[in-house]
Amino acid sequence: MSQDSVPIIYLLNSPILTAYGDWRFEGPISVGTARELLRDGFLSAIGHQASAQFLTALLGVEVPVNRVAVQLQPGDRAIVLRLKERLPEGKVLTEEEMNSLPFELGLLTRLR
Repeated sequence: MSQDSVPIIYLLNSPILTAYGDWRFEGPISVGTARELLRDGFLSAIGHQASAQFLTALLGVEVPVNRVAVQLQPGDRAIVLRLKERLPEGKVLTEEEMNSLPFELGLLTRLR
């Protein structure tokens, strides 16, 4: 991260390493901790409507659907929605289905 860069906090629906480097994945973190981390703004990379609606209700902030590829830079962090079940191939969940699945929130940080 250059000295002029401000770290970004992302919201992701998968714990994905976007580049080679050193990473830390912590968790699970509480909803309160996630809300605190997101309070000054974030970039949504949530690509599915049901996930965005679920996170909006859970976190108390508007989570837009934003189907983009992100590239975390050193210093950037991401709140990650981690489903604790593997979904069938190609399955797109409804909001009702999202509410019934076990999940955790994690904090992914790119160290370098």
